[in-house]
Amino acid sequence: MEHGTGTAQSLRSVQFVVCERHRLIYRPLAKCASTTVIDFLGDLGGHGQKRDRRSFLPIRSGDVGPGSGETYEIRCAAPSLAALIERYADYVWFSVVREPYGRVTSNYFNKLNRYARRFEPQVYFATYLRQLLAGRAVWRQGHEEDRAARMRTRISFPRFVTGLRDHGIDWDDHVTLQTDLLRGDLVPYHRLIRMENLREGLRDVFSHAGVTASAALEGLKRLNPSSAGPVVDGDLWTPECREIVADLYCRDFEKLGYAL
Repeated sequence: MEHGTGTAQSLRSVQFVVCERHRLIYRPLAKCASTTVIDFLGDLGGHGQKRDRRSFLPIRSGDVGPGSGETYEIRCAAPSLAALIERYADYVWFSVVREPYGRVTSNYFNKLNRYARRFEPQVYFATYLRQLLAGRAVWRQGHEEDRAARMRTRISFPRFVTGLRDHGIDWDDHVTLQTDLLRGDLVPYHRLIRMENLREGLRDVFSHAGVTASAALEGLKRLNPSSAGPVVDGDLWTPECREIVADLYCRDFEKLGYAL
């Protein structure tokens, strides 16, 4: 069965991060080490300010092109993508991809609130209400993990996976096919790095760009990691769950070269 035709994705704006110092342009994909890579490129561009939020980079839009700063974010309307590619034609284009089973697991442990808000609102609102009645500020650090843990007591992993099958995966970039988000039909990627080998993949990107960045890469930090902890595959992945995800993400498995 085919899932995620890309029609919805083709109408959305596309985010890129440009590091002019090293002539790199990066396409972030949700749940694929994007926070880590954006932070790393920000450091390379001299953005040393405190990172109290993910979107700390300057944002450019419209007819942006080289010369707009050190490291910055571009939000490009889909119809303008071809023109953007032409303006940055001599940059090294790359992205980071992830094994689909691991991405689904990470979404369950870190982004279940998005699923619950859309498809199981009774669980979503009951969880927030319980925190409020207990006098716990919903925005305080640490309370997000508490909410996620409570939601998981109501929404099991098989229930979440079955919900993805029943509701589809085009409703949020965190669960959408990576191959749709990449827009590989237009974007001329020089490298697609596997998240499982992130440091080595980034070293390869820099080598392609003619840059030595060994020291910087040694200090690469893993940010926004999954709160799953040491989960054993067998604890979650029943044969039925694996079959559902293999079907939903068949194009990602095939095009990105991951084993089913």
